[in-house]
Amino acid sequence: QPNECWQSDFTHVTLADGTGVEVITWLDDHSRMALHISAYPRITTPIVLATFRATMKEYGCPASTLTDNGMVFTTRYARNARGIAPGNGFETLLALQGITQKNGRPFKPTTQGKIERFWQTLKRRLATQPADSLDTLQATLDTFREHYNTVRPHRALARHTPEFAYQLIPKAAPTTPDDPDLWRVRYDTIDNDGKISLRLA
Repeated sequence: QPNECWQSDFTHVTLADGTGVEVITWLDDHSRMALHISAYPRITTPIVLATFRATMKEYGCPASTLTDNGMVFTTRYARNARGIAPGNGFETLLALQGITQKNGRPFKPTTQGKIERFWQTLKRRLATQPADSLDTLQATLDTFREHYNTVRPHRALARHTPEFAYQLIPKAAPTTPDDPDLWRVRYDTIDNDGKISLRLA
């Protein structure tokens, strides 16, 4: 169903002057609809949270997400000095909303095949119109997203557009837990000078 799973990833793009920037996308797995595309100097967990919240505000909550194991999406493979995975703000938000978090197996990008294929289409388009600034790139991404969703027929959708497929049937939704069980024990180490670092989110 639409909103049953959203895939997300980010990719590197080079501006006309050689500056490297990053583009993040939220893609509906069922319809291939590009729900969100935006460019930033660098993708961080707060940007993942902001783009995800903005996309939810426009399209509702997904039942699940599918991403790779990048630290902006999950810290399950990260361990602090005590061997504890600290968790991040994105994981906490998903748990609070009852959204199932799915991650591909490490070094298996085919799990996120739909968004990887989307990057090919996007980069072919960007190659024909190099952007000279982040604002110009964002304007190009907005135009591309509109065309991709509403005009360009998709082979995998029987030549329908992603927007048509997204609107065709009822949308899935998460089941918000009564108790998300988010309590954790956290250990922080005070250094020899009496300083302590508190992790954000």
